[in-house]
Amino acid sequence: MDKKDSINKAKASKKKKLIRTEREKNRIKIIVTVVIVLLAVLTYYFIDSGSYVATVDGRRISKSVYQFFLQQQLSATESEEGLTTQEEKDKFWTTIAEGQDPYETAKREALNYSKEFMIQYIKAQEMGLKIDSTIKEQVASMIASVKGQLTDRQFKETYKVTAAELQSIYEIYSVIENFKSRYLEEHFEAETYTDEQMEAEYNEDRKSYDNVDISYIILKKLSESSETLSEEEIAGKKEKAEEALSKIQQGEPIDDVIAEYTEVKDDPSETGTEQNDLGKGTITYSQTSMYQYYLELDALEWIFDHEPGDTGIIDGDYFIYVVKIEDRTTFDDVKDNVKSSMEYNAAQEFYNSALESWGLESKYNIIKNERVYDSISYR
Repeated sequence: MDKKDSINKAKASKKKKLIRTEREKNRIKIIVTVVIVLLAVLTYYFIDSGSYVATVDGRRISKSVYQFFLQQQLSATESEEGLTTQEEKDKFWTTIAEGQDPYETAKREALNYSKEFMIQYIKAQEMGLKIDSTIKEQVASMIASVKGQLTDRQFKETYKVTAAELQSIYEIYSVIENFKSRYLEEHFEAETYTDEQMEAEYNEDRKSYDNVDISYIILKKLSESSETLSEEEIAGKKEKAEEALSKIQQGEPIDDVIAEYTEVKDDPSETGTEQNDLGKGTITYSQTSMYQYYLELDALEWIFDHEPGDTGIIDGDYFIYVVKIEDRTTFDDVKDNVKSSMEYNAAQEFYNSALESWGLESKYNIIKNERVYDSISYR
């Protein structure tokens, strides 16, 4: 082989090597692309699979929806148990009682509520109901009002979801309420109640229906700086209360006694209610009346346990009250309200029974996303 052939052969060999390298580069590019796509798919799957807690009939219960219901369950339990401080709450939720983990119990209850929420939304969609612009606007206005009263941190601590997530939840709630109304219209027929049935209902729970007119005096047990008065000062207030009660029982004009003794002079109408005379009120068994008339729960209970003409002194935590019952509604006054209440309660019972039966259908069984569900803990 001459020198020229050797050179040509070397060049050909080098060229072949160069071609093979380009193919390898292309192959590597393809492999890298496939790997990147796979990583992206796996990352999306991992993130997406962590976004929901369970499914019902193939529909996902998002983590935000579940967290919302869990927070509602925790708050309700804390209220029932009378837990007020963070220390009390922490101890309750982390202490096993009678072999039961209270936090796990709350998680299960929240999952059941989430299931009912999703079943009703599925039923609403099957009825053709949707989240429309009206619902969006109404809910947005409500969320804006709530946000205006809380910082972002307070909002998240209260609801455990973002404003956008709460907006979505309440939009679904609105659709569910529309479905519930439509379902009851189509399937529920109210019973005809006799006067005897309605009066029996009234007598069983009069305070839920009655209005009570009262005249009352309030004596403060706190100083202007909101500190509890001394025992001697409180004893003096109790003596004044006895004096005022005695004058009322002896027939002195009650308006004169109120003007002489009551220490709450500001008009309750400043809270947004209609104009009220000093020391006068028409009371319902509600927090609204408590706020409007500065009534503690003990005073409210006393009022609804007594009849027109009764007088008495109630020693509360912050106030001492001298109260006279002026008038009170009777069954005939509130019969229509009793009937409406009985019909409403019967409709709720009918709907809840239907919801319970839907929940027993196998297609609505909960399929938990164990990884996400188990990851939710009190700490």
